[in-house]
Amino acid sequence: MLGDTWVNHHGHHGRESTRGVINEAFKSHPILRGVTDIWGSTDVYEIAHLPANASVLVWGEVLTGMKPTDPPLAGPKNHPMMPLVWTREYTGENGQVSKIVATTMGASTDLESAGLRRLLVNACYWATGLTDQIPASANVDYVGPYHPTPFGFDKYQRGVKPADLE
Repeated sequence: MLGDTWVNHHGHHGRESTRGVINEAFKSHPILRGVTDIWGSTDVYEIAHLPANASVLVWGEVLTGMKPTDPPLAGPKNHPMMPLVWTREYTGENGQVSKIVATTMGASTDLESAGLRRLLVNACYWATGLTDQIPASANVDYVGPYHPTPFGFDKYQRGVKPADLE
């Protein structure tokens, strides 16, 4: 799974959040199996160079505040909405086709959304050719405690190494 080079904050960073709106044209896509709600505290990011062969599975709707229950922002920022999750295929020099999933979400606080976690798990199955093994509603519960740090400069926990989290 890949991110993308983002151009700008499409929403107001730190004041407006993101609701994922499933694209009706792809609502039956295996990556969306069991996904009913996607929300993140990070704002929608602007994408300027979406590949021509991309299929947008989820659009990013800018909300007026920092809660999943906040209403959508009125005006041009949601017309049109920015791509939030998309797929495409890439053919390498050897002719092998690779499946690609990209999203602009993924901050630690975004992963509090079970819908986003389920989408990411499903995407791993899909990209590795295991589409038929994606359950109707994958269990995406945390394995242990999850305490995400807020996004922003110098907000990370200093001195923590991956081995500390084993």
